[in-house]
Amino acid sequence: MNKRKAEELRSAYIAKRGEIITRLNSFKHVRKQDIWDVFAELCFCICTPQTRARAADRAVTRLKETSLLRNGNEEEISHVLREAGVRFHRTKAHNIILAREKIGEIRKIILNHSLNAYEARELLVSSIRGLGMKEASHFLRNIGYTELAIIDRHILRNLFELKAIREIPRSISKKRYLELESIFMKTAHKLGIPPESLDLVMWSLKTGEVFK
Repeated sequence: MNKRKAEELRSAYIAKRGEIITRLNSFKHVRKQDIWDVFAELCFCICTPQTRARAADRAVTRLKETSLLRNGNEEEISHVLREAGVRFHRTKAHNIILAREKIGEIRKIILNHSLNAYEARELLVSSIRGLGMKEASHFLRNIGYTELAIIDRHILRNLFELKAIREIPRSISKKRYLELESIFMKTAHKLGIPPESLDLVMWSLKTGEVFK
């Protein structure tokens, strides 16, 4: 393990631990809220690929404020996404509409306490268009699940700098995602940082804030 990078992450975690714990605790309450608040988090994660988190959050906040989250058509939602700076706004608007049609199914998944995080993720990936392993993991983390890793290029870059992986893969199959997730979990253990906190630490070093 790269000692300098490891110390950078540990120091950042110590400095931001209180803020990170507060953020993680806020995630735990989302699942207990109205299903439309949960759905808003799902839409946020549908919007995030190749888009800044703040832009995705602006878009979803606007959809909630205007009731378009519940009632908007594809064109109206696409317009809001585009105005907020969400890339591929038409495709993502279409995916939001399709996900909204399955809101009952989403409710059953997240309220089924017999499902662990991995099982819930499997069901979401197979049911919701626009949710791959990364997006489903992100959504579940944002509503209070733990033990999942949000494997994106920024996380991979950190793992590479730590020398936990030899290279940053150009594409990730489901099998490779699970392998990388396992590496991320082991790395978190070695660093002495909870996995769900390590993700936020890594992102805070890039963006300067603890967000989601």
